[in-house]
Amino acid sequence: MEKFDVKQALMEYHPKDDREALAVREILRFLNDNPDSAFDRTNAFGHITGSALVVDENGSVLLNHHKKANIWIQFGGHCDGERDVKKVALRETIEESGLNLKDLEFMTSGIYSCAIYDIPANRTKGEPAHKHYDIVFLIKTKNRDFHLSSESTELRWCSPTEAIELVNGDAVCVSMIESSRKFFRLNKDLKLNKTPALYLV
Repeated sequence: MEKFDVKQALMEYHPKDDREALAVREILRFLNDNPDSAFDRTNAFGHITGSALVVDENGSVLLNHHKKANIWIQFGGHCDGERDVKKVALRETIEESGLNLKDLEFMTSGIYSCAIYDIPANRTKGEPAHKHYDIVFLIKTKNRDFHLSSESTELRWCSPTEAIELVNGDAVCVSMIESSRKFFRLNKDLKLNKTPALYLV
């Protein structure tokens, strides 16, 4: 399968609100200004990251309580040089949730959401404050059995309402969860668009 072109996908993406519209413009500017290092964490100013909101066939959301950040968020992580952020999002989901590749599928072919996060300096790692330019996808799993990784303190299946409470007012996460609820409401009587997660292979 053809590699995911993040710049093309961003240009085709329809932002949900003004925040996302601003994020799209800033991420495109960052990609243009950093053609050789945008996907590498050695870029001290910031880097592209890939993440995924994971849902089951009924629209429940699987959230990750991140050990270092101490917050409930979606799965995701650094690209480490990999320019295919869709591949990164799937890889990070599998690593952090223990979900099986054969049970996963992308619910949309393009970007589901995007955001820019300000990451504080980490003296232990010698990292300055920087930005994460996060590209988010929506992934559905047919199997709800997960396994806790060393990066998390807890994983939890929640209804969209419970998930919104857990993310504690984080505007980006709330928007993603609300969108997933609308997605399922609109598609409950339709066959969902299926892009196999075997994309990774």
